[in-house]
Amino acid sequence: MNVAEPLFLTRDQIEKLHRNSLAAFGGLEGVRNESLTDSALASAKNTYWYGGDDLFEIAAAYAFHLAEAQGFLDGNKRTAIGAALTFLELNGISSVPDDTELYDAMIAIADKKLNKSGLAAMFRAAFERPAQ
Repeated sequence: MNVAEPLFLTRDQIEKLHRNSLAAFGGLEGVRNESLTDSALASAKNTYWYGGDDLFEIAAAYAFHLAEAQGFLDGNKRTAIGAALTFLELNGISSVPDDTELYDAMIAIADKKLNKSGLAAMFRAAFERPAQ
């Protein structure tokens, strides 16, 4: 690939996002299974290594797999969307889509009504719209 490797998130960054989410919105503290979180982080890197350099696909991998993994006792969907947005910002994409759209997308993932590709398409469309 001709593009520089993106900046990926670490487990420490994910845990900080989770703590910040709990501080802002409440919820149970604690980790259900660290391996589930590590697997979700690896999925984002695998998306890059085997799927290409589309930042929206990688962000969707973070959100989708962290939400699906349920590695924390609470706040998994909030942490997942925070991870996706943080990843995009670290890699130069900083416009924020509508909160309602993000919420609806994460609920759709939890309800198995939205897959990773659909989430990537939603990110792509949301971030490519002109700022209001």
